[in-house]
Amino acid sequence: MIKRLTILLVTLCSLATAAHAQNCEPKLGRPPLVRKGTLIASINPTVAPIQYINEDGEIVGLDVDLGNAIAAKLCLKMLFQSTQFATMIPILKEGRIDMIDSFMYYTPDRASQVLMIPYGASSAAIVVSKKNTDEIKGLEYFSGKAFATELGTVDYAEAKKVSEELVKAGKPAIDVRTFGTYADVLQALKANQVAGAFIGVEQAAYYKKQGADFFRVAIGGLIPHAEALAFKDPVLAEAVAKVMNEMKADGSFDKIFAPYDHCVLPGPYKVTSGELPPFTCPVRKE
Repeated sequence: MIKRLTILLVTLCSLATAAHAQNCEPKLGRPPLVRKGTLIASINPTVAPIQYINEDGEIVGLDVDLGNAIAAKLCLKMLFQSTQFATMIPILKEGRIDMIDSFMYYTPDRASQVLMIPYGASSAAIVVSKKNTDEIKGLEYFSGKAFATELGTVDYAEAKKVSEELVKAGKPAIDVRTFGTYADVLQALKANQVAGAFIGVEQAAYYKKQGADFFRVAIGGLIPHAEALAFKDPVLAEAVAKVMNEMKADGSFDKIFAPYDHCVLPGPYKVTSGELPPFTCPVRKE
């Protein structure tokens, strides 16, 4: 009797799943998708709490929640592909993935290479050892010192730019060193391999909450940048933009961001190129 009941329950569950699949037909096929029925996104799960691997080995975070919601609206299976940040645009242009959903800063240069839809905003923090009590007003402090950034980021470009300006002014360059992840950046700081580092403001707060007490935030709110999803195919990009605007209208878009206390751009969301208009993010009061 128990065996028959078990078989019946399994059958009913299967029928329910099949019925749901029939009621939600994929909104896109192949092409523009790389794989039929699946939305493949590159992600660099090293930037907690935005995108990281939890104790169960699962990729989680804000970008994951956003990608899953978009895929569900398109009736597609979401597949995240862990990728080094520096290689994301090349593999997108090669057609090996459908989109980049990985805390990617929007820049006009990137928007000239791939299709970008800005949706949120973030800023960077300069962090130093807690033992360093110097007043630090900017990157110029690290003239002649080692400074860590994540490879392939706007942070790196900013540090190199300031270093070049210092050299032109007859001062020592910043020894800008690159690392694969923010976790590696902080590890280099902890090991005294560098005098300071760039990490995201959200990441600094997250690691502090996790008990990392070896560093302090010297300056926050630097290099404010919009974040964007990136695509190669215009049909897919337009379909995702449509879904994002529908989610914004029904309130589900903002609900995804709320638990992360993360800035959301007002929309409407669309493929964008060139300079963005000025934007502001509200400051959360404790």
